[in-house]
Amino acid sequence: MHRHTYKTRAIAMDTIITIEAVVDREDGEDTEERLRGMVNHALHAFYEVEQACSRFDPDSEVMRLRDRVGEPTAVSPILFEALRFALVVAEMTDGRFDPAVGRRLETLGFTRHYLTGELRETPDAPEDATFRDIVIDEASRCVTLLRPVVIDLGAIAKGLAVDLAARALNGCSGCMVDAGGDMYAGGTRVNGSPWRIGIRNPRSQGEPIAVLHVRDRAVCTSGDYERRSPLFPDQHHIVASNAGFSSRHPSVVSATVIAPYAMMADALSTAAFVLGPEEGLALLESCEVEGVLVDGDGTMYTTKHVEDYLRDETT
Repeated sequence: MHRHTYKTRAIAMDTIITIEAVVDREDGEDTEERLRGMVNHALHAFYEVEQACSRFDPDSEVMRLRDRVGEPTAVSPILFEALRFALVVAEMTDGRFDPAVGRRLETLGFTRHYLTGELRETPDAPEDATFRDIVIDEASRCVTLLRPVVIDLGAIAKGLAVDLAARALNGCSGCMVDAGGDMYAGGTRVNGSPWRIGIRNPRSQGEPIAVLHVRDRAVCTSGDYERRSPLFPDQHHIVASNAGFSSRHPSVVSATVIAPYAMMADALSTAAFVLGPEEGLALLESCEVEGVLVDGDGTMYTTKHVEDYLRDETT
């Protein structure tokens, strides 16, 4: 028996999606078609999450909520789970991580749809909206907006899509789902070794500042280098609520989180970035996940057990 791999790439959710699946194959077994079908099914998860959660599409499920302010509205499991977890993290960070920052992002110029180029802006939306203007009912799976909030799930949705894609690859000996820095590494690579994931040096395009060796874990990074405001070049896309338009911890330029699920790693990396080194690491420790925060000088601040992922098991 030997192993076979299949990889594909596509564009979704404003990034390049790369999915690789690895299976054990007995001699003579034709697995190419089966692998292609599994990978395509995994890729479809990104389109489903985008349709539910994109604030750039007026027909997306999350934007249609604004037409029913004050009305309990039943939503899809995808949107409900994204909102539910976003509100949990908002509570944990006293609102500094906040899914209700969509209008603030619009005022910074983050308004253009990555595929169509169309500008999407909602000037009637309140800039002082917070996560407390979003109410969910778990029993009925309903969402009620108390005001016409522009919800931004950018720190949640990609991670959720990665998790759904990885779930579609259950049964594979290994899989890698990479959504532009939000990743899930399942099982092992085609050679049987753990997946290697580099943590980018946030101030250089050269060698990574560290290489993680992981299996069955998500790794997500939030960095100030990812996107810049077209109106204010010094302003990055990570917006905090209580701290104003952006993080007030300028020493933190990237935050990487290792967690069992990508949605968790995605949200917590953003939250840790916003909170800064001391509070950010405390949050990650309290959630029993591992992380690496990097300051502008390249100094790394790590949780207690990150070293476990820096060791190569094959050497």
